Amino acid sequence: MNNYAQRFKNLSDKELVRIVTVEVHKYEPEAVKAAEAELSKRGIGKLKMAELVKEVAQENTAVQEIHDYVSSSTMRFTNFCIDFVVYIVLVLAGSLALDSVFVTTESDLILGIGYFMMFVIFMAYYGLSEFYFQKTAGKYVTKTIVVTKEGAKPDATTIIIRTLCRLIPFDRLSFLITKNGLHDRFSNTTVIREKD
Repeated sequence: MNNYAQRFKNLSDKELVRIVTVEVHKYEPEAVKAAEAELSKRGIGKLKMAELVKEVAQENTAVQEIHDYVSSSTMRFTNFCIDFVVYIVLVLAGSLALDSVFVTTESDLILGIGYFMMFVIFMAYYGLSEFYFQKTAGKYVTKTIVVTKEGAKPDATTIIIRTLCRLIPFDRLSFLITKNGLHDRFSNTTVIREKD
């Protein structure tokens, strides 16, 4: 109990209220008692307590709504297949354009330029489309969008992290284990169904 009491001194009123209400099932009874004791020490009035409980409940409802709208693994696989086809078409178009511009027999140079072009197309396709529209071609078809864990539109840094994480070799296989893949986890984003 003392250990919890010491730790809970540094928590905000709202965090303590969350422990004794919506997240009570996540804590041991001793922890809940310690949180209640800390709230009692702070002398929070009934009106303030009611406001805090209401805030915590609303935040919990918002998070639950996001979880309810999280797209299925099948939908994510469909997104991947469509986006992969679009990406291959863009790479082929880029290759044809490069072929008409560069005339060289240096195979290492051509290979290096080709890999660089593939990386640029990859970053542009996923990064720009998810930053500006919150969706790629696959997500247009499945009517899904990328959001932060709180349900907001991701900023540029988040989208860059998300896009770079797609390059992790086993990122696509991570969907077989969990609903959110590695690029979702590391960028703190998720894909949800669009609300009508």
